[in-house]
Amino acid sequence: MDLPEREGFPTCREDRSRTTVIGRERVRWNAEDLRSNEPSLDRPSLDSTDGEVPHVPASPQPVWLWGRGIGGNEGGQEIQTKMAGTVGDSCWSSMMYAVNDAIAVAMPIGGSYARVEEAVVVHATIDVDASPDSTHIIGFVEYDVAVQADGVQAVLLDMRGIEIHAAGPKDEATGDWMTDAFAEGESEGAIGAPLAIGLGETAKKKGDVVSLRVDFETEHGEDKYGRALQSLTKEQTSGKEHCLSFTQCQAIHARSLFPCQDTPAVKFTYEAVLEVPPSMRVLMAACEVPCTEDEIQFRKDGGNPRYDFVQKVPVPAYLFAFAVGNFESREIGPRTRVWAEPNMVDAAALEFADTNKFLEAAESLAGPYRWGRYDLLLLPPSFPYGGMENPCLTFVTPTLIAGDGSLAHVIAHEIAHSWTGNLVTNKGWEHFWLNEGWTVFLERKILGRVYGEEILQLHAIAGHEELCEEVRRIGPTHKFTALIPKLKGFDDPDDAFSKIPYEKGFHFLYFLQELVGGPAQFEPFMRDYIQHFALSTVDSYQFKAYFVQYFKSNPKISSVEWEKWFHSPGMPVHENHYDHSLAEAARALATDWHSVDPLGIGNDEFHPSFSDIEGWSVHQLIVFLDRLIALRALKPLHSSMVEKLGEAYKFFESGNSEIKGRFLRLGVLAGNARCYDGAVSMLNEQGRMKFLRPLYRALNQGDSQARQLAKSTFQENKSRYHPIAAKMVGADLGLE
Repeated sequence: MDLPEREGFPTCREDRSRTTVIGRERVRWNAEDLRSNEPSLDRPSLDSTDGEVPHVPASPQPVWLWGRGIGGNEGGQEIQTKMAGTVGDSCWSSMMYAVNDAIAVAMPIGGSYARVEEAVVVHATIDVDASPDSTHIIGFVEYDVAVQADGVQAVLLDMRGIEIHAAGPKDEATGDWMTDAFAEGESEGAIGAPLAIGLGETAKKKGDVVSLRVDFETEHGEDKYGRALQSLTKEQTSGKEHCLSFTQCQAIHARSLFPCQDTPAVKFTYEAVLEVPPSMRVLMAACEVPCTEDEIQFRKDGGNPRYDFVQKVPVPAYLFAFAVGNFESREIGPRTRVWAEPNMVDAAALEFADTNKFLEAAESLAGPYRWGRYDLLLLPPSFPYGGMENPCLTFVTPTLIAGDGSLAHVIAHEIAHSWTGNLVTNKGWEHFWLNEGWTVFLERKILGRVYGEEILQLHAIAGHEELCEEVRRIGPTHKFTALIPKLKGFDDPDDAFSKIPYEKGFHFLYFLQELVGGPAQFEPFMRDYIQHFALSTVDSYQFKAYFVQYFKSNPKISSVEWEKWFHSPGMPVHENHYDHSLAEAARALATDWHSVDPLGIGNDEFHPSFSDIEGWSVHQLIVFLDRLIALRALKPLHSSMVEKLGEAYKFFESGNSEIKGRFLRLGVLAGNARCYDGAVSMLNEQGRMKFLRPLYRALNQGDSQARQLAKSTFQENKSRYHPIAAKMVGADLGLE
């Protein structure tokens, strides 16, 4: 096709023609035209012009400006900034100087280049083509940007592994999209690169809203920092019949999907359109817009289906999510259905049958559910988390399928996020405990409402065991064990990920609850806190201020050592007291096992029986195993004792991933050959980091044979794990 040079962006699709594809070809053609010209080495120096605009002849070459900045360079040395587009006099307008200045001084704060005090995205329209057999996507995003201060003329976005074809605001004179009003900085590790886009030829005032558009595509190849989109071959799925892809954007991986302000401090509404190959289904963390008759007919005629979604509740970029694959659904409640591959959907529907009970309990505690639908998507085994709280559509792992609903508490956790995390969001990743500590607290409140207070207490005890182990593993003086860890601008928040914000955060909130008089006083505060900060972001000091104001008439709150709670590493500064009724027997049994083999040499006279644990719940078994792991932290059990443990209590044949993972870790540390085999099988079968990382660490703590087994197993499975999981396990093994 003969394409006119420098034609602007195409309009949004107004019908089912191929307008946008043609438009993308135009942009791609222009980008190739730019790439075919090497930048001139005779670059103009801003320092040598004494403030005068240098004369640059019009040409199709990219512009190279030079300036002094602090973003990623040493000592304010000169850095180069690649400017897009042709080099006409218009490129040297005040807007393009603002764009270049923004890049020159770009420095990440909290893992993002966004300057939220200057301009923030408030709405996005996202239109991309995606395929389940590829991590490559191509498309555009249009943003409404709200100006936060007078004099702003550029906005900064985050990106990693993305090629920008064109970007700019609407021309103030013609109303057409400007295609070359942007500049890119150099990429810096997991943080990626800043993208500066001009807001127009005149400086903006606070309160102005400017529309921008960016045409882009993701780069091919591996992203060692963890690409958000994972594509699975059909052999890697449960059904083995169709390819499947899904996203995981938390914490800072949305920037690898599309350029955005990838910080929890910025929340925006969005509309999205995804086009996929025939026979594929798109699911998204938003409400689906019903198909038009034209779209239905287009699909019948063999065209690529397009799925439209809208998210009317503001969300941060890390909660943008979609999946493409062959999915079926089952209704499990008046506003809930579960989606999965056809061979797994019925098992998922049975496992998560209590979902509506959890929702109703959550509403009684935290207020109305604002998201419309609450659906679940059961993903293939490589999904790296137990669940991800994507709004309207929680992603969950198949390791929750135990056959008896015993691990459905994870669903209660993800439901709780609909209020704590999604509705009220931590302002930065240093304040992650406000997401996860609050969510664990609300999760256990939900379980208490549905199953009884003693279950809440049992989960609290189990969580405390996990907190103790995590502090031991990381180190009691390590900064990542503080409730508010210190993260530098270029730090990857994933590196700080642990159970600390979950369990230390819960511990703090439970302490505050007991301090002010118990649930009768604290639960109304929890509801008011959520409703007060709904749709916004909050940091730890705003939480403190609200708490202090709410309970100002209670003299006990003056005893709270806020700075120690927030910043001291290690275990919490105050010990909570829980009801140990359901945990006593489990802890006593763990002590018995520890005492019969104190030196790790075995005990032929010890004969355990299944009657020891008959009638116990899964979580009592978890408390038992966690306690035994803690007791044997310095000296593992003898291998023969692990053999007795597995045989007597049927742990070798357990289908419950929480039981199996803990038992195998105990056995690997003891050097038990059957547990080595079981660990490798579990590492081959699933990619949930909760089980991957402890098992790999346990193997890596063993003898040379165990360490080699860890490395060889990882190398065999690395490509099947999610990129985030592969990155973290590789670091654990010293391979990354």
